[in-house]
Amino acid sequence: MNLDEEYVQFQESITSLNRAWRTLSELERCPSGNAVWSAAYRMVVVEYCKPFTPSQINRSERYRLPLPNIPDESKLLHDRLLKLRHEVMAHSDLSALDANVSYDNTAYLSMPLIVKNVFEDFPSITDIKSLVETVLDALYQQEAQYELRFKQRP
Repeated sequence: MNLDEEYVQFQESITSLNRAWRTLSELERCPSGNAVWSAAYRMVVVEYCKPFTPSQINRSERYRLPLPNIPDESKLLHDRLLKLRHEVMAHSDLSALDANVSYDNTAYLSMPLIVKNVFEDFPSITDIKSLVETVLDALYQQEAQYELRFKQRP
C-alpha cells in the first residue's frame, strides 16, 4: 500500500470513529430500549470496528488500521467490541448462539423449541464513548507523522 492509500484509510478511520462518537452523543440523550436506539447502538459498534476490520485496498491488498497505543483496559473493550461486531452485530455466528433445538415428542403437534444464548451484557454507551475518545486522541497525535512523511516525499 502506498502512502496516499494509507492516508486515505487513516482519514476514513477517523471519519468512522467520529461518526460513532456523534451517534453515541445522541444516544446519551435518548431513552434506551426502542428499535431506533438499538439500531443506532449496532451502528456505533460497526462504525467503531470498521477501521480495525480488514478492508480491500486493491485487488491484492487488504488493510486494517493498527490499534494505537492505548491502556490495557481500553484494549479489552476494543477486543470485546470486535468480537461483538463479528459474531453478533454484523454476522450471526451460530457458534456464539450455542443454540439447541428441542422437541416435545409427547405433544400432539411436536413443534421445535430453540434454546439459545441471549446477549444482554452489551458494553455501555459511556464506556464505548470513552474508548472512541481514547482511540481518536491517539490517532490525532499520529496525524503529525503523516504530515512529516508527506513533506519528505520526493
